[in-house]
Amino acid sequence: MKVEVSDLSPVKKSMVIEVEPDEVARERSAVLRGYQQRAKIPGFRPGKAPIDLVAKRFAKEVDEDVRERVLTRTYAKAARENGLTPIGNPILDEVEQPDGQPLRFKTTFEVLPVLEPRNYRGAEVRRPTVSVGPDEVERALDGLRRSRVRLVEAPSREAQRDDVVLADVQGTPIGGGETMRRERTMIQLGGEGNLPAFDEALLGVTAGEERKFEVAYPDDYPANDIAGKRVAWEVRVHEIKRQEFPDLDDEFARDLGDFENLDALRARARADLEARRAHEADQAVRQSVLDKVLLENPVVLPDGLVEDETRRGLERMVRGFIAQGIDPEKLELDWEDLRRRQAESARRMVHARLLLDAIARAESVSASDQELTQRIRHEAAHAGRKFEEVMQDLKKRSEIELVRAQMVREKTLDYLTSVANIHDEGRA
Repeated sequence: MKVEVSDLSPVKKSMVIEVEPDEVARERSAVLRGYQQRAKIPGFRPGKAPIDLVAKRFAKEVDEDVRERVLTRTYAKAARENGLTPIGNPILDEVEQPDGQPLRFKTTFEVLPVLEPRNYRGAEVRRPTVSVGPDEVERALDGLRRSRVRLVEAPSREAQRDDVVLADVQGTPIGGGETMRRERTMIQLGGEGNLPAFDEALLGVTAGEERKFEVAYPDDYPANDIAGKRVAWEVRVHEIKRQEFPDLDDEFARDLGDFENLDALRARARADLEARRAHEADQAVRQSVLDKVLLENPVVLPDGLVEDETRRGLERMVRGFIAQGIDPEKLELDWEDLRRRQAESARRMVHARLLLDAIARAESVSASDQELTQRIRHEAAHAGRKFEEVMQDLKKRSEIELVRAQMVREKTLDYLTSVANIHDEGRA
């Protein structure tokens, strides 16, 4: 076997491989014997048909199998002997086999870039200020109070802003479109998603009343079936309910849990907000460190890895739509623009993975079997699943080492953060 390797780019190679006729002949004999054992030819018992008859009967299939087996085996061997680790599937450019001459073929494939990380210690970054103002604490407490709202029926009340109207609703797009019907649905006047014109049309309505009105929806309205259309609404009201909120006092605090009074609840709210801001600041520092190290280590990325990551990102997006009950095919999305933006994100993710892997090798960062097991136990518990069930799924999909690789990358970023020069902007 003769091999000629050419560099097309730092991450793309081509190999021209010649396989001697006698090696191809040995492969052909092995393939023919296999066909002879399996072939069902009238007049012959399985395995007893003459080899020449088998070769004639299955000439096309044998030729294809021989070529595939020779190409696959010699390509892998040639890559290994030349110290190359291809990623993805190779492109077969040329196949030539003149009579009595060597089988000659050319492949093009991608490899991981050679990355020798540099300047990754001592990145200069700033830690954002962690501050929580009194108004933020009060907004958090008000949010807690509002989360415990009670709806109280108000039979003689005219609907006011923030009231909830229980009604049968029918909407018909003017000029064509599917009629929408909902029975005994709750509508909060002034609620998120309502157009002001819709709310205005229902202000002052009373239980038992019916109203008809039209609303024009803007082109960018989230519901695509009525975006840019004028809709005729018919609303039959069953009940008017007012919202009743608890008082923000010591009793409210005690009802929430082990709080002696409102001041104790206020202190917990502040502590929770500060902890959240501190976590966000820590994450911002880690991101800044990674950004700086990526800038110091530019690299040519394999197109195949970027394309795979782009595809996975788009698939995650589609699954997210489906999980929300949204049909992606009905969304008027610019998929080309989404793919372009997803590709930008994918390039960054691939770059980060390759660089963190290289730094992990340079710094001997690893994740032990015990750490791996603990991680999987934690994720299983978080998902409410049994550890053994999650392990079985990971083994079935051959993804256990992917979990370990992700752990190593996280530990590597922890290391980079620990050796960075972090300037704290202070705590207010």
